[in-house]
Amino acid sequence: MAFDQATRNRLQRFVNDARRVLEEEFTRQLQNDYGMDPNAGTVAELASLRHINDAQRESARILRDTLAHYTASGDMDAKQGLDRIVREQAFTVLNRMAALRMAESRGLLVESVGNGFQAKGFQLYARLAGTGLGETGDAYRTYLFSVFDELSQDLPGLFDRYSPQGRLFPREAALLQVLNLINDAEIAPLWSEDETIGWIYQYFNSKEERKAMRDASQAPRNSRELAVRNQFFTPRYVVEFLVDNTLGRLWFNATGGNTYLRERCQYLLVKPDETATLQKQGAATKLRDPRTLKLLDPACGSMHFGLYAFDLFAEIYREAWAWELQHGPGSLDVSTQPQAALKPLSQTYEDEAAFLRDVPRLIIEHNIYGVDIDPRAAQIASLALWLRAQRAWHDEGVKAKERPMIGRGHVVAAIAPPAERELRQQFAASLDQRDAELFEKTLQLLRGLPELGVLLQAERELPHLIRQVYVGKGTGLFAQQEQESWQQAGVRLHVALTEFAQAAKSNYQGRLFAQDALQGLRLIDLCREVFDVVVMNPPFGEISVRTADYVDRAFPYHSNNLICAFVERTAQLLATGGRCGSVIDRTVLIKNSYQNFRTDLLLRNQALEIVGELGWGVLDANVEVSSVVFSQGNQSFGLAFGVDITKETDKPGALLTAIRQPVELSHEALLEQPFSAINFQLPDFLRIALKEGKSLSGNGVTFYNGHTIKSDVFKRLFWEVEPNAFVHRVKRMWNGSEYSPFYVPFQECVITEGYAGDLVNHPSTILRSPTRHLQAGLCFGKRGEYLDVQPLPPGFILTNEGFGAPIEPNDTTWYVLGLVNSLVIQSGINFYCGQHKGVGYVNAFPLILADDTARTRLVDISRKIYAEMRLASEGLETDPFFCRPPIAIQRAEWVANYLRVGEKVGRLINELDELAASIYKLNHEEKNDIFSAASNRPSVLPILGVDWKSTSSPSQFWAHSAVSFLVGCIYGRWDIRCASNADAEMNFNPWLPIPEHQPASLKIASDVNTASGNVPERYQLKVDWQGVLVDEVGHDMDIVGRVEQALRIIWGSKADDTEAEICSLLEKTRLRNYLAQPNGFFADHLYRYSKSRRQAPIYWPISTNSGSYTLWIYYHSLSNQTLYTAFNDFIEPKLKQVGGDVTALRNKGSARTRDDEKQFEALQAFELELIELRDTLLKLAPTYKPNHDDGVQISAAPLWPLFRHKPWQKVLKDTWAKLEKGDYDWAHLAMSYWPERVREKCRSDKSLAIAHGLEDLYIEPEAKPKKVRGKKNAGGDE
Repeated sequence: MAFDQATRNRLQRFVNDARRVLEEEFTRQLQNDYGMDPNAGTVAELASLRHINDAQRESARILRDTLAHYTASGDMDAKQGLDRIVREQAFTVLNRMAALRMAESRGLLVESVGNGFQAKGFQLYARLAGTGLGETGDAYRTYLFSVFDELSQDLPGLFDRYSPQGRLFPREAALLQVLNLINDAEIAPLWSEDETIGWIYQYFNSKEERKAMRDASQAPRNSRELAVRNQFFTPRYVVEFLVDNTLGRLWFNATGGNTYLRERCQYLLVKPDETATLQKQGAATKLRDPRTLKLLDPACGSMHFGLYAFDLFAEIYREAWAWELQHGPGSLDVSTQPQAALKPLSQTYEDEAAFLRDVPRLIIEHNIYGVDIDPRAAQIASLALWLRAQRAWHDEGVKAKERPMIGRGHVVAAIAPPAERELRQQFAASLDQRDAELFEKTLQLLRGLPELGVLLQAERELPHLIRQVYVGKGTGLFAQQEQESWQQAGVRLHVALTEFAQAAKSNYQGRLFAQDALQGLRLIDLCREVFDVVVMNPPFGEISVRTADYVDRAFPYHSNNLICAFVERTAQLLATGGRCGSVIDRTVLIKNSYQNFRTDLLLRNQALEIVGELGWGVLDANVEVSSVVFSQGNQSFGLAFGVDITKETDKPGALLTAIRQPVELSHEALLEQPFSAINFQLPDFLRIALKEGKSLSGNGVTFYNGHTIKSDVFKRLFWEVEPNAFVHRVKRMWNGSEYSPFYVPFQECVITEGYAGDLVNHPSTILRSPTRHLQAGLCFGKRGEYLDVQPLPPGFILTNEGFGAPIEPNDTTWYVLGLVNSLVIQSGINFYCGQHKGVGYVNAFPLILADDTARTRLVDISRKIYAEMRLASEGLETDPFFCRPPIAIQRAEWVANYLRVGEKVGRLINELDELAASIYKLNHEEKNDIFSAASNRPSVLPILGVDWKSTSSPSQFWAHSAVSFLVGCIYGRWDIRCASNADAEMNFNPWLPIPEHQPASLKIASDVNTASGNVPERYQLKVDWQGVLVDEVGHDMDIVGRVEQALRIIWGSKADDTEAEICSLLEKTRLRNYLAQPNGFFADHLYRYSKSRRQAPIYWPISTNSGSYTLWIYYHSLSNQTLYTAFNDFIEPKLKQVGGDVTALRNKGSARTRDDEKQFEALQAFELELIELRDTLLKLAPTYKPNHDDGVQISAAPLWPLFRHKPWQKVLKDTWAKLEKGDYDWAHLAMSYWPERVREKCRSDKSLAIAHGLEDLYIEPEAKPKKVRGKKNAGGDE
């Protein structure tokens, strides 16, 4: 069955539930039986466990030895070690039960887990055993143990009950839960699928765990984090594609195409004339003996690649037998492994039947190798191969007793070398002095193994160690002698470690020590092999912190991405003529920071053979996936082939079709593409333009990267700061935006001086292109599928997310603005650039200069689009040019105008796209391809978030913005007179400075006597200058009454009708309901006053627990007296009034009616809520000293319990927690609440000392010598 999303979801629920049951069970066992508490990280003395039997006491001792082994290196404390024990025990039991269930479904095992206690195998066992094994649960456990013991002969890594990962077993209650889960009818069909065990492996670690790890550290901090972050199961069609074009291609070439694999390998890329070409070259005289072929998966996980390769190897063995039968003994080439002394197949086996019966064993013992840094993967991988071998025998009718015993395969866990110093010394004492020295140095060499796996170039380091130990510092040993020295020493170490493990039976920790050391030696041996095929889905992303230096030295092309290091390492492990197939992040193929990787490892050496562009949704990860096949010499085609299924939903089917008609390109052509981006879809018009036209930069339009600025410290939305701050301390900031070509409201700013020690001095700030800021020109944001460019006014700071090109504004600027926002350039850039559009990509795009007619028309279109969008956006409060409140006109008229603007802008953009296609001379096919592929390009919205293709969205916007404007008027933010002057002429020159005050602002200095708070007669509206209003009918400061007054000033006799229409659109019966409910006005206000993950509402409703009494606080009137004002002017008078009403009703005594009783009860509850609100405000008031430089979120954080809007309350609660923790000690508010803590930090943190004006407290540390190291390519530009 297909593993679609619904199927995977069912399996994921099973894994999550089973893990929870097992981990809870084993945690209880450790606590109750073994004196080990994973929650507290404590371990009781073994002697104190008087309540357990001898078997449990032995388990308790072994568990303590295991914990000591895990914590010996110092990288893990007792709590982490116990967590690991619980996790590993749970995973092992789950894998064992799943393995039995899968074996049952294949007919390899009598029913043992299916049907639980009613399983046929157990029922038979129980009848034979009688009552001697105790109750049913005890007997069933004994039965399962006997099954485990039998299977451990073939799979000791999983079924050995005495391994450190398998000491615990669930008691009956928990076991029954697991059995119920594993036998659920929903997942019953999955047990016959080979993929199931791989998905179990992936789902054992949840998305929440991976997210928590990434939140804690961008780079993996240890091997477990590295493994968990990259546990993504590879879909079957991707596996087949890569194995077909590596192993399948290898055998296809060897046989001259005369192989059944041509039909079997459905994804094998075969050129139509290829067979004829191979036949002309003549028949092969020898084939490789299949026992000499080696395939490696260096990040094997559940061995999905190996499972499919098993199928191909089985056919290869069949064909090899037939070949030798036809050409005679000796016709199979064994020259690559002379030391193996392989005899011809016909001399090794009596007949073909005997040979074929042995093939599954041969494949596991000779052909398939796997490495993983997660020991759990070694369990799974070995199990998967064993199950596959058993299925092969089952399908051929080979009875169990006739099946060959499978020896140790080649699946190796890259685990940490043993760290117990005493045991190391004890073991070394049993060795020859030089062998002991080699052993110690080898363990040192393997220290990075858990994070590096095969990336550890042990085979390259060994010759140096051998020279040191056995020869001294001379250079006299030849390579052959070095190899022999290691082989001889390796054999001695293997023997000694095995004997040490056997002799250490009384010391379980000693056995663990020896086993881990042997695993390290096995990995060294594996890395010294040379492989014909490497297939992999390697880890993506950043290198582990502890191994970054090593990777820097060993892999010069890693570009701070593990996947590149794996590809580079693969080239070292491949034999001449070998092939690698790898899943790869598409970013690696196109991003400019990987250019050297592409040119040197894939293109100049002509190694690249095939690229499959697969797209999003291939893995359970947020990554766009590609796949590559490359060779180590002996390239099959002399060309590179590409297939693209990124837009397809049926990817397996689409890949089958695409592989029959690939795009062919020479490596030279790929090298000539911008940044040598590997993209096979680059259209001819773009190739021609790149050759014949100058780039944007060559035409004087050069975009520059900006500063890296710590967001929570310095970035603000412009309405968070006082307008007069823009004179000196605050600058506008361009940091990118949602898709909005030609015009976007510039809402962000940055505090540059007088805060947190100043922007330029802050340790987190990285300054870039300092002379290119503050200038007028063009700008665009880094993120987005489609490039969108806007005019940039002067006075802006650029960031590493928002880029700018200083240009003298003229008609050429309008021309460039139009052209870069056309679909032709938007799509063209995407051929060599991903969703992060660095300046290098855009600057490199060729700019074609049109003839005068086309140029004039394009300039005119650009001007018109900008003017229309600017005009519409001037109705947006969060636009710095806000001057046209929508409520100035009736809803129907405003909506009609907005729809007209949207339609006009849409028509103009369509015309722009057509004109650009003509300028770049796209042919009919290219134009159709680009225009049809861009169906997902977002519509241009004159106001972001307001769709012009329907009337409902603009109508709701009109209604909300009407209320919001009126609220702003009553607080003195907006000048209500602008509603009657909304048709005033405006200057639409985009390159004029942005005004400090929005045009709709109430100019207090000229119109209002702020000292007295009185408003002149010519200004009709009563303004609340203290910034606190109340939601209370009849109160002089009632927010609803004030809003209705403002509405009457604008609409006069039509005010009631307008209010009714507003309420209808907002789906509220009354305006008071809209303002009172948390999901009403405040929710809309919060949504519209948020941008770039920053939320900054300026009208704050603080209220009682039930919301029965609400005060509205205006952020810009906020001061250290605001809470006292709320108490003195509102809460206290209200309490007196309610207290009086309560007293009056209480005094009525028995004379109270039923209605009186209800009112009495309600008033008492209301009084208690008011008291609680009063007490909270009085508690907060003495230390509450808000500063607008801190921004809305930090300023509101202390008040978080008083907000009823749950999402906003959570944001503030989290912010307050970070303030308490000390994460925001640069804030003024932190100094108000925790002055001693902040002052203490100022002694060691210079930026913090400067931020709070306490530089005299700072103590300069002694200078440390600088560590010299190579500069790491951080993958930046861009």
